[in-house]
Amino acid sequence: MTAELDALELVPFSNPKVAFGPAVELERQARELGAEDLQKRAQLIQADVLGRIGKHTASGQLVREINRWAAEHKDRHLLARSHRMLAMFFDSIGDVPSSWQHALRAVELMDETMSPRLRAEHLYGLGMALQRNGAFDPARSRYESADRLAEGANDLSLRLKILNNIAWLEDAAGNAHRSLEIGHRVRAFADEHHMTLDAGCLDTIAHAQFMIGQYAEAEATLQPILDDDHLEARETEGLAEALRTAVAAQRRQGKLDKAQATLERCLNVCEERGLGQRRVEALEEQAMLSAARGDFEKAYHQHIAFHAAEVALRAEQREANSRTLEAVFETEEARDEGERFRELALRDALTGLRNRRFVDAQLPPLLARKLEDGTPLALGLIDIDHFKQVNDTFSHATGDQVLTELAEILKGAAGDKGFAARLGGEEFLVVLAGDHAFEKLEKLRRQVETHDWSRVAPDLKLTISVGGTRLRLGRTTQAALLGEADRHLYAAKSAGRNQIVVDPE
Repeated sequence: MTAELDALELVPFSNPKVAFGPAVELERQARELGAEDLQKRAQLIQADVLGRIGKHTASGQLVREINRWAAEHKDRHLLARSHRMLAMFFDSIGDVPSSWQHALRAVELMDETMSPRLRAEHLYGLGMALQRNGAFDPARSRYESADRLAEGANDLSLRLKILNNIAWLEDAAGNAHRSLEIGHRVRAFADEHHMTLDAGCLDTIAHAQFMIGQYAEAEATLQPILDDDHLEARETEGLAEALRTAVAAQRRQGKLDKAQATLERCLNVCEERGLGQRRVEALEEQAMLSAARGDFEKAYHQHIAFHAAEVALRAEQREANSRTLEAVFETEEARDEGERFRELALRDALTGLRNRRFVDAQLPPLLARKLEDGTPLALGLIDIDHFKQVNDTFSHATGDQVLTELAEILKGAAGDKGFAARLGGEEFLVVLAGDHAFEKLEKLRRQVETHDWSRVAPDLKLTISVGGTRLRLGRTTQAALLGEADRHLYAAKSAGRNQIVVDPE
């Protein structure tokens, strides 16, 4: 089992979702053996996956829990790995100094029992943290050390990412010519090993070309993306950035119609994938494109809109980061930062269900009361399977009807002693008081599956995936319960959807 965990620990780096199911199975096996350290290692792999796919609260809460366990039990390997995960967590919420501190600790805790691949990944993480802090020389040194270890381990995927990051570093440091030299090495390395460059790597090369005035060459570098009629199948990383670089390169060549078409594709990608920061950057490019056409009044108003969107996005990100920090660490400072959320309305405008603000305000005291009187409480996180297809196949209006009708089913399932809430999009929460909660969640899943959805739209069928957990000793906070339920929900979706995954007995 240790060997399987060793092999699985770095899978999330290159293909996150592939690692989750095997990690859940290894956690089960470790629990049956009573091997708590191996169980924690398997959970940490799951936390790594959750962080890489954007579930930062669930990931951060679990990583923090494992970090405390590792410190108490003096488990050096788990301590090093959990610090690496905490570095990634803080990076995700924009806390660069904290990210650097944990990345440094993750490297300090490395020893010879760690595989060269794992040590290379930790050094790579420290290099990224140093780079974000503007410490370019120390970052170069860590990248080079990581590359030597990855070369010894024959890890081609990691070596390509390290090499690409070095090129990215030189670009950030203002050394565009040096960045392009390394970019050519990236391309040669990929060709030598028959690897396909992703959007991020292509954008690194193209951006360096753009910065030194090679606009046609930059466009040519990004041609595989521009010629791709199925961008929805591409990974998100680097995709919007690559499209924006292509827009700028086309604009500088005077290909204004092409640039506009590329920009619209970029905006669509940002909208579909929720890339707020990249969308704002694309709005700035739209203003520059209008100016290139000589429509300066339009460009002026678009530039104003860009700045307004940028200010709004920064405020939204600060608020979201504050909420995430509060959920994971529950600090007084974070609670103060998030206090204004609780002053807003407590119901979802579309469905009439309670909203996330209500959950944040009312779930913690409810948990405290249930702990005090010893009565059972459970909750289920619910995600509508393939909801995007409902909107795409029928209409967004139909999608809204589905959400409204599902809300009524959830309210019925919660009953008078619990409540249902819409957390956002197609994700819902049901809080259940009393016994047999998991049986109620399974009944709810079947009820949704067998419901007559044709009343909403002909031939419409709907299923849900559910992750359930219960209040118990050792897992008593909102963050802990939601994090565990989110982990189970992801397991249900990974196992094929239309399923329920709950705490083991």
